[in-house]
Amino acid sequence: MSNSVPALGILLDLPLGIFMWAAVLRFFLAIFMSEDSSMRLMRMLNAMLMPLIATLSHLTPRWVIARIAPLYLAFWLFVIRFYLLPLIMGYDIRALTYLPFENLLVSATYDILSLPWNWVMGLIF
Repeated sequence: MSNSVPALGILLDLPLGIFMWAAVLRFFLAIFMSEDSSMRLMRMLNAMLMPLIATLSHLTPRWVIARIAPLYLAFWLFVIRFYLLPLIMGYDIRALTYLPFENLLVSATYDILSLPWNWVMGLIF
């Protein structure tokens, strides 16, 4: 994957991916708790996302209420990452796991989960 995605594409995709998944997480947390909760994770997500949501509020349609604004932001970040960046940078995206940020997470998870198993199998056989 790293050979097919240019470095600039990765550098642009990583912060957009972090913001996208943070917005999705903030939306789901807001379902179960108050938006002004004192929970550390919620305060961190609010501090990270609310300036961006407030900046883009003049572009947001009126039917998007404040509680779903993070999900609306995540949708547009996904559209930018899945359609616009590959078009501009010239790389191919076929599925969600082909996006650079998600590919990094999947490969790191696979590496972390496969290390102990390989070590145990090496001891057994």
